[in-house]
Amino acid sequence: MNLRNAIGRLNYLQQTRGFKIVASCVIALLTVAASVSYAVRVAAKESESKITVEDMPPESPEASPDQSKANDGSSKANEPVVKKAALDASAQIVNDILAAKQSTSGFIIGASIVMALALVVIWLSLGLTYLALIALAAILVGVSYAAGRVSDLGIASGGLVALFAAFSALVQLSRLLLSPSNSVMAIARNAVNEAVRMKISLIFIVLMVFGLACLPLILDPSSPLRYRVQYFLQYGTAGAFWIIAVLVLVFSVSTVAVEQRDKLIWQTMTKPVAAWQYVLGKWLGVSVLAAALLLVAGSGIFIFTEYMRGLPTVGETEAYVKRSGKGLTEDRFILETEVLTARTVVRPSPLELDEKVFRENVDARVESEIRNMSQNIVSADELRIKRDVLRQTMLDSLRKEVQMQYRVIAPGQAMVYRFDGLKPARESGRPILLRFKLESGSNRPDAEFKVTVQFAGAAPQVVPIALGQFQKIPMTPDVIDNEGRAQLQILNGDLSNGRSNSDALSFAPDGMEVSYSSGGFRANFFRCLGVLWVKLVFLSIIAICASTFLSFSVASLVSMTLFLAAEGAGFVSGALENYSTEDRDGKMMILPTITAKIATVVSETFRVYADLRPTGRLVDGIELGLGDVFAGTFVLGAASAILYVVAVYIFRRRELAIYSGQ
Repeated sequence: MNLRNAIGRLNYLQQTRGFKIVASCVIALLTVAASVSYAVRVAAKESESKITVEDMPPESPEASPDQSKANDGSSKANEPVVKKAALDASAQIVNDILAAKQSTSGFIIGASIVMALALVVIWLSLGLTYLALIALAAILVGVSYAAGRVSDLGIASGGLVALFAAFSALVQLSRLLLSPSNSVMAIARNAVNEAVRMKISLIFIVLMVFGLACLPLILDPSSPLRYRVQYFLQYGTAGAFWIIAVLVLVFSVSTVAVEQRDKLIWQTMTKPVAAWQYVLGKWLGVSVLAAALLLVAGSGIFIFTEYMRGLPTVGETEAYVKRSGKGLTEDRFILETEVLTARTVVRPSPLELDEKVFRENVDARVESEIRNMSQNIVSADELRIKRDVLRQTMLDSLRKEVQMQYRVIAPGQAMVYRFDGLKPARESGRPILLRFKLESGSNRPDAEFKVTVQFAGAAPQVVPIALGQFQKIPMTPDVIDNEGRAQLQILNGDLSNGRSNSDALSFAPDGMEVSYSSGGFRANFFRCLGVLWVKLVFLSIIAICASTFLSFSVASLVSMTLFLAAEGAGFVSGALENYSTEDRDGKMMILPTITAKIATVVSETFRVYADLRPTGRLVDGIELGLGDVFAGTFVLGAASAILYVVAVYIFRRRELAIYSGQ
């Protein structure tokens, strides 16, 4: 028997129903056995993990280094109370982390993903083919270890084969799902086939797969584990999304505009096919392709992140086992409480203004400005218009200026900030984490500053700070009142000896926050992945709509411009906080005002798109709640539906028989 005949027989075998049933049962049994074995191994180590306050020395990282240093100069009477509150909060956080470590959910989710992909492969009649690919990946990993190369090289080689294999299987599954014989499904299926055949699409797909597979190679193994995880999440998720987004935009434009330009659309529209069916079919095909690519990227990112989570950090003999005794290292503590988690973040409420007094002051200032320019005003209507415009401009700029001044703390001055909406944290009984980043001038690294931090109902703490860097203080939920509010006072100086700092301190709008754990990383990851797909669906209909009446080059330019505007809307909105439209004398400047108005329109148009921030929230460990997911999906879905209707209306009015695309 020659090799060709052997391959033919094996191919016939993997297509038989009996083989598929037996292979599926084997995969299911292996998954269950692996999950049970992992659960048993975890349970064997669980009894030794829990710690008490006595197990945590004050100098340990999880006992809050900022607090242990701060108490050196604070009142002796307050010192025991402060330390006990900090240690109680830290001990509870550590026990929560160690309890989460015993959870087998991460392993089960990863195993379920692998099992689902394996079952898809088997029932697509590719079981033995992919078994050969797995053997190839195993050989690559083994060769890399045998050659003494870095272990990540073997992981990258195996990951490369696995990602390509997963993408191929999902494309086959997409074709199967789009196989029903109707116009919409046929157009969608042809769109997927076209995307796989196009050279430009293959370039983007290969770029994404190689990027994800090789990203572990550039992670510095000597750096703290939290930085490596954040780096991988940031560049893996954002990089994959941007590559897929650009591919979606280019392909969406190409699949419609090029068909019109080259008159290939005649073969479709003479079936006949209605305009709504054609546009919907193209949109569905691109959306399914985006889902397949995002699933491949998301599965690879999730599995490798869980792999890195199980690596030991600096100061650990093995994952979650501290070399010097019980507790957690600083690296592990930050990784689990600020990165691989889902925190609800609450920022200080804006300063409440007396609107009546505020508006009276603005009106007085407006009248003063009007008197100065009255000689240039020729009519009552012009006077009224200028007064209204000036009043609105001053209201906006002065309101922004007041809030900026509220975030500035002069030397020796104390400011009080209120945090609302913390009732769930109080009811859960879990500790809260205060994070703040203060700045002064150029943030000189050699400057020494101390601030006194005090929550209402708690003892004051003197905290030495590093300018431009986040400080973290865990606190018990007792500082939250029954209404879910917490009041924080920050004094620019050392209360224990009465010394104030030499310069004023300030913080950005996102430079101070109180957070508490409200979920887990895994659920948050898949919610973020779902939102990324919703964004890709929205981008695809933008491109399809543009390509119904524009040529390929112009539609591509319009689509990319809107994509960049949507992605940059959050940055623009933040930049407007510090953008001034008045000169030093308080007079309005025309060009900056026009620029600010345009920027405001852009940021407001894409506010919902920008506020979702799935990648940013994932990297920072901030929860993307179901409410945000549903609200964002509803708004983007409604916008997509409107664009779909516009695209159908335009397409129905096209003279396709004479359209040249030029």
